[in-house]
Amino acid sequence: MSDIKKLGQSWIFNWFFGFTQVPTDEDCCIYMKSVLCCAKGDGILSQEEKDWAIGFCASWGVPDWVIEELKAYQADEDLEEVIARSPQVSIAQRDLLLTAIRACAADGEFHPEEKAKIRQMASIIGVSEEVVEQLEQLQKEELALREKRVKLLYPEKSPY
Repeated sequence: MSDIKKLGQSWIFNWFFGFTQVPTDEDCCIYMKSVLCCAKGDGILSQEEKDWAIGFCASWGVPDWVIEELKAYQADEDLEEVIARSPQVSIAQRDLLLTAIRACAADGEFHPEEKAKIRQMASIIGVSEEVVEQLEQLQKEELALREKRVKLLYPEKSPY
């Protein structure tokens, strides 16, 4: 891996998660598989949900094999078993939940079944209902702030 790619990975993990080290590629893959399992909580993994999750993961600078594995992933596995494959993933707790909430909402809908799956994940990793509700609110606030930022930067239209 080039020094430039390593620099990008370090930056993105520090910016989004506050990490001082880059997770392993295997941990990244397991993390995102658990996110995709939540996004399929309503029985449907929409293309928007899958695209959001894979795009976010790709921004981390993971190798091609991780992206290809996620593209082929059906998200039909038992959530607890997926999380159990990596002790680091369960330690990520709140950021894992926030990423799953973001992915679930990427298609414009956050279904009750997806919310239930998020709460199942929270129970598995030991996060309270109160914190889950705060994370759901944070996701809504982030989305509104993103929309505000884009409108402020490009009130007429994007140059691209």
